[in-house]
Amino acid sequence: MTTVGVREFRADLASYIESSEPVEVTRHGQLVGYFLPVRRPTEDDLAAYDAAVAELDEAIQGLDKEEMLAEFDSLRKHG
Repeated sequence: MTTVGVREFRADLASYIESSEPVEVTRHGQLVGYFLPVRRPTEDDLAAYDAAVAELDEAIQGLDKEEMLAEFDSLRKHG
């Protein structure tokens, strides 16, 4: 993990956003926070998401909404 002061963090923010490494931010030597960059989804990630949505949509076709809610509640209560 990289450790930088607030001024350096602010000045180089664009490079930290593009990085995948977390940054520990300090002010006068004291920790003030962490910056955790989020990985942007790739085309493969988005395609996998679309496929999962389509599969779920197909799986729930024809199911009664009230029956699904009742089953969900039952499973939630009884583990």
